[in-house]
Order: sequence, then structure tokens, then C-alpha cells
Amino acid sequence: MRARAWRRGAAGIRRLALAALLMLVAVPVWAQGALSALETDVDQIGRIARSSVVTVIARNSAQRDAPAGTAAKVSKRTYTRIGSGVAVSDTEILTTASVVLDAEHVWIRTSNDLQVEARLVGLDPISNLALLRVSDLRLPALKFAQGRAAREGDWTMAIGTARYNRERIAQSTGAVAARLREPRLALLQLTNWVHPGFSGGAVVNARGELVGILQGELETPGRATALDAGDRNPGGVSFMLPVESIKPIYESLRAEGHVRHGYFGVSTRAASVESDTRVGLRVPIGALVESVIPDGPAAKLGLKRGDLIVAFEGERVEYPEQLARWVAATPPGTSIELVWVRNDIAQNGRVALLESPDARPAWVLQPTDDPNAPTRISELEKQIQKLNRELARLKNESPPGAH
Repeated sequence: MRARAWRRGAAGIRRLALAALLMLVAVPVWAQGALSALETDVDQIGRIARSSVVTVIARNSAQRDAPAGTAAKVSKRTYTRIGSGVAVSDTEILTTASVVLDAEHVWIRTSNDLQVEARLVGLDPISNLALLRVSDLRLPALKFAQGRAAREGDWTMAIGTARYNRERIAQSTGAVAARLREPRLALLQLTNWVHPGFSGGAVVNARGELVGILQGELETPGRATALDAGDRNPGGVSFMLPVESIKPIYESLRAEGHVRHGYFGVSTRAASVESDTRVGLRVPIGALVESVIPDGPAAKLGLKRGDLIVAFEGERVEYPEQLARWVAATPPGTSIELVWVRNDIAQNGRVALLESPDARPAWVLQPTDDPNAPTRISELEKQIQKLNRELARLKNESPPGAH
């Protein structure tokens, strides 16, 4: 009796051991299958979306004075900018204005190496978007994302032209890290790694829909990569203009060739004070009014020369370019709230903006001595430089270009 009971117990133990062994074997197999399925999904999203992303090639000629003592008076040289673009219809491509600004000729090259000349329909330097149109081929359009706006933690894939890889379309995965909240024009910060040439590229979600256009990237000081010498490091932080901001700009460029901007009717200059904590550091405190245009919104609000504008729609104003961009990004007819200081007394009021007579305000274009360098939106560039300096300070490193 005891022997039979022992055999039954031993058989039960063997069954339990076999079940446990099967479980140990099954878990890795299941996990491996899930990872394989995930890789397949990512590859499929990238493969489909990549066919809608193109390389944008913009060329312009610049004249420069010839060196002293030479016979020629003026030398002429052709400069080329390389960026990315996204097909949003079978003949239309969105890219960044900084890639095609002042270009005499623009070409697009597809992922299967077809190249045709494109026509510039219009551009908006405020949002840094431009619309191109082609007539000699049909492109697979990338659909705009529907539903809720992208938010922190959402998975993203960035697709663009990697100049280091013979101008081939490349991709990287990441996520939305933060939303930079500013009046009228939101930017989303991503963790996707991007390379020179990704500007104007696509950012897609897990459904392969367009959620944004790549605007720029933040270089992290001191980071080493495996790229060949002479190539700029890829950026570990990138920015995109989200689809909810892109749509109205796209429709305006499509219909009118430009975007209608707000107009306040005031000229300002920078104002700053000495820092209390760091010797020699000037802290920006707002936009100092130099003149007010008669019958403009600023005049109706009662602003005068010498007033210091310190807030716009509840956001602190630090320098004039910032205020100018916020005003320009506001649709004409919109009522805005302003706070200014006169004789050390804060004042505030609301007024409706008019329409700016300038489609391309001169202040928004970042001057550069190198015609080959892409023109950037000055406010975004300042923000990136500010973040770089702060990052370098926290890491006790010298920022790029510091003296």
C-alpha cells in the first residue's frame, strides 16, 4: 500500500516538474515572439512612411566681393542646402522654410531615387514651414493624424534625409518628451535622434500617421558618436511642430501662398538689468517701446514711448523678437492681453490685432555670414542656445563656441 502511494506521489511530482519545465521554456518563446512582432510592426510603419518622405535640394547663387588685388570685381558662387520633406498629397510636399528660403531652384528626390524640380507655392518664416508642388510625378501621401493631439510619452518615429549616409532616407524611434508651451505656436520636444538633413522630415505615430514636422535639434555638448570625422553629431533632442499647428498653416499656404499674421503697431528694443547673482551677466526684462504707429492696436491700447512690455497672454516677455513672433503667430482680429510697466506701475489691457502688411517680417530671419548655412527662426535658435548654455553650466562644461 505504501509502495503504491509512493509511486503515485512520485508520478505527481514528475508531472509538476514537467509542467514547471514547460513554463520555463514557454515564457522565453512567447517573449521572443512578442519582440519579433514588435520589430515587424516598427519595420512596417517605417517602410510605408519612408516612401512619403523626400530629400529636398535647394540651390541659390550669392555674389561676393573678390579679394583685393584681383582683376574680378565680384565672384559668384552656388550654394546648396539639403533637407527633408513630407508628401501630404500626391503633388504637395511640406518642408521647413529654412531649407528653401530664397532658393532659385528646388528639387525633390524620392526614396526610390526619382528626382524632379519642385515649385515653391509659399512659405511662412514664423512657423518655419514651406509648401512645394511637383507636376511630373505622383507621390504617396502621408495622412495627417486624427483624434487627440500628441502628448508626453507617445511613441514616435522620425524619418528624414541623413546627409552623412549619402543623403539617404533614415529613421529613428523615440517618444514625446515635453510640450514647450508658448502663445499661438506649440513645439514638442522629442527623444528621437536626428542628423543634419532631417529638418522638414516626418514624425509619425504608431499608426503611421503624420503627427509633426521636424523643426530643429539640440546638440548635447561633449557627446561622442561613431560618425566619421568631420560629420556633426546627431542630436539626442529634437523638436517638431505638431499637426494641429501645421494644418491651418498648410491650408493658408495652399490657398494664398502665405499666412496672415497679426500686427500690433509698435517698435521695441531689448531691455535688461545686471544680474544679482552673476557678475557681468545681463538679464532680459522685456521689450522697451521706442515708437508707436498711429491708429494701430498699440496706440489704441494707449502705449507710449518708454513703456516696458513684460507679458503677452499671460506669458513673460523677455526680449523683442519673442514678442514680435507671438504677435505675428496670432491671427488678425484676435483679442490679446498685454501687460506693460510705466513709471514703475504695472498696467494691462486687451486689444484686437490688425493684419500685418509684411508676409515675411525682416526680424524673424536669423542673419548669417555663411549663405550655405540654413536660416533659422531667431527665437527658436535663441531658445536652443539658452538650453545649451544651461546644460553646459549644469555639467560644468564650456558650451560650444564659448570664449
